[in-house]
Amino acid sequence: MMKKPTLLELCKTVLYIGFIGYGGPAILAQMKKTLVHDREWISEKEFMEALSLAQILPGATGVSVLGYVGYRLYKFWGGILLPLFFVLPATMAILILSWAYFTYGNLSVIQPFFIGLGALVVALLVNATLKLGQSVFKTFDWQEVKGLAIALATFTGAFFVHINIIWLILCAGLAGIVFFFFAPVSEGKMSKPEASKIMQADHPTLKLRALDFLPVLLVAALEISILFIPEVNRVFLTFINIGFLAFGGGFTSIPIIQHQIVDNLHWLNIRQFMDGIALGQVTPGPVFITATFIGYKVFGIKGALAATLGVFTPSITLMIALSGLHAKVKKLKLVQAVVKGLLSGFIGLLVSVTLQFALKSLLSWQAWMIFIASLIIVLYFKKDILWAILGTMLFSVVCI
Repeated sequence: MMKKPTLLELCKTVLYIGFIGYGGPAILAQMKKTLVHDREWISEKEFMEALSLAQILPGATGVSVLGYVGYRLYKFWGGILLPLFFVLPATMAILILSWAYFTYGNLSVIQPFFIGLGALVVALLVNATLKLGQSVFKTFDWQEVKGLAIALATFTGAFFVHINIIWLILCAGLAGIVFFFFAPVSEGKMSKPEASKIMQADHPTLKLRALDFLPVLLVAALEISILFIPEVNRVFLTFINIGFLAFGGGFTSIPIIQHQIVDNLHWLNIRQFMDGIALGQVTPGPVFITATFIGYKVFGIKGALAATLGVFTPSITLMIALSGLHAKVKKLKLVQAVVKGLLSGFIGLLVSVTLQFALKSLLSWQAWMIFIASLIIVLYFKKDILWAILGTMLFSVVCI
């Protein structure tokens, strides 16, 4: 039987996970271990349902999962506070690092760190691309060949033709409908009676009182007030749009952020953007925390908070809104087809960004050493990203 924690216990535990959480899959594994097995606050079935829904929604997967868990246990208070406490450690860390970077980043003593971290980011992008590819292309058949064709098309459009990335994403979603919606269901798919059972699974109905809507009203008031702050409102709206478009987890957001922030708005140059991604890897928490770095560069602390709030709002909102319909949403063939097309397209975009980063980062034998060693650590030995970060920093000090 599941135990019911207090909201304070939940927030303290999630804050701890936020402090120690490095590396996307590792964070999710830590959440499951802590919330399901150690504390027994939520069943494994519910956790996996949250994870399955989070994987078809845009935004940071870990943030979405905690939004689901919090909402199931404490309605809107839990759905908003748990993601907030989870990203708090990373937000504070990246704020400090952003200040240090834009104040002292040009010092020669600091540069070796960013050379090393740049090579590390390339390795993490390669790892993320391979992991996403394994989850999207599970077998080698005609269906997967069509997915690979979408990936190749988006890669070509982004890397060689320089087509607007938003159009590439939309075309990938449409291609998913054309290629996968009308395809026959394979024998390995779930039968209709089984699917019906899942859709009719017993999920507790949450009875909401007027007081339960207070956190929603507070967040809405905060976001509306941001819209009235000149310049900062543009940062907020830009990252809300990014949050709605980034399917497949944090690393898939990198091509979108680069397109919007570097190519269109010119808020950062490519070197600063790469350094921001690198600093985001030094902190715990989701990859999306790079938004805080960008917001700080543009409008200081106000911009950092606006960017952070904006980029996480879509995932939390959609997760809470759809938490009661997760089985039906997940099983809709149209949703599956669109998501398959989007994820296939994001693989091509990730390859494009990885090559761009590699051409700018892997310029010395030291950088190549860090890249290869980091890739072996996270891909072959499957060690925590933290070991690759520590090794990169040590090697950078000694050899660069």
